[in-house]
Amino acid sequence: MNDIVIKKPAVYSPLQIGLGSFFGGPIAMTYFLWDNFHTLDKVPAARNTLAFGFLFIVALLVFTPMLPGELPAIAVQFIYSLVALQMAVTWQLRKDAITHSIRYCFQSNWRVLLFCIPFYFTWLGVCLLAAKIS
Repeated sequence: MNDIVIKKPAVYSPLQIGLGSFFGGPIAMTYFLWDNFHTLDKVPAARNTLAFGFLFIVALLVFTPMLPGELPAIAVQFIYSLVALQMAVTWQLRKDAITHSIRYCFQSNWRVLLFCIPFYFTWLGVCLLAAKIS
């Protein structure tokens, strides 16, 4: 009756970050990586993620129109999603480490999906605004 329940902090798995980046865009990628670093108490890495994420988004907006027309736009999404997945595997926790951890648990897949939707539309709005300006 007097059981103490300790809620473990939830982290995104590398696959959740990769798929969230693919479907939610680079803003989602930056958020998912930042949130994991923040949950893992890696404050300098979280700060760097925000800075480099912002620079990456600006670079995408500037250089994507210069890519050849034959290159499908989905290729760019696929590449940065793979990079996000690899960053999560290298600098954060792997899936098996989260599974066997007594300190962390997985974020919900529904949360990833629900975060992807507004991030995708925000990214779409930024792209349309950038196209209108240029």
